[in-house]
Amino acid sequence: MSIDDSSNPLARKQPLGGRTGVAIVAIVPLLALAAFLLIGLLAGGWGWAWVFFLAIPISAIIVYGVGGRKGS
Repeated sequence: MSIDDSSNPLARKQPLGGRTGVAIVAIVPLLALAAFLLIGLLAGGWGWAWVFFLAIPISAIIVYGVGGRKGS
């Protein structure tokens, strides 16, 4: 019995969401920086504001998958 590559999410060739997913991964660092500065400056929450930077790798993992970018 063979496993079909289309049913395996780790074997996909394109990023999740296509061009939209790639755009989201490109925008998330800017949003994380803005949220970091806003929470830090306005609420004085510098100790916890760094948590927004975790959104950067999380969004990349969701869009590109756990295996990362492999080839073109």
